[in-house]
Amino acid sequence: MGIFIVKKEIDGHYYVTLKVKGGRVILNSLKHQSASSCKNGIETIRANAADNLKYEYKKTYDGKFYFRLKSINGEVLGNSKLYETAEHRNIGIETVRRIAPLAGVVDFSY
Repeated sequence: MGIFIVKKEIDGHYYVTLKVKGGRVILNSLKHQSASSCKNGIETIRANAADNLKYEYKKTYDGKFYFRLKSINGEVLGNSKLYETAEHRNIGIETVRRIAPLAGVVDFSY
């Protein structure tokens, strides 16, 4: 199972992190203006996570791999961590596809 964590950071913005069992971060959202926007973002992530076409397979200039999850209108919902291999990135995508739709939410934004 996974869990979405909602946090308010020092910069005043809110962020969502999707963690897998054991606490490893697998997806980070872009900034949100409010906790309610984060919660809407979680629902959008859940709605798009199972669709393979919503993932962008990316590579950094120095050879690391990562992915982006996008919404139906192309908005970036979240970025993954960096992976050493494309295979590990692909496993990360499969993990998000499997856990995001059923992940619980913990709100630390207050």
